Amino acid sequence: MANAALVQVKVDKDIKEDVSKIYENLGLDLPTAIRIFFKKSIAVGGLPFDLRDDSVQSRWNIYKEARNSIQNNNVPEMTL
Repeated sequence: MANAALVQVKVDKDIKEDVSKIYENLGLDLPTAIRIFFKKSIAVGGLPFDLRDDSVQSRWNIYKEARNSIQNNNVPEMTL
């Protein structure tokens, strides 16, 4: 890499060890995995995974399941 830049990140030692084991099982070292993450971020124009508040998603899923149950069981809808 002729035009390389150094990136330094401080993380908890246990996190580094855990993630390093995962990448080693995939045949990758940590720097290669980080480069893959960066390149994928560029390719998708953002983080290469979804970020969401699971508590909000859970409430939405509960609502959808209740609504589907009402509709599937022919229960009349009620409003308060």
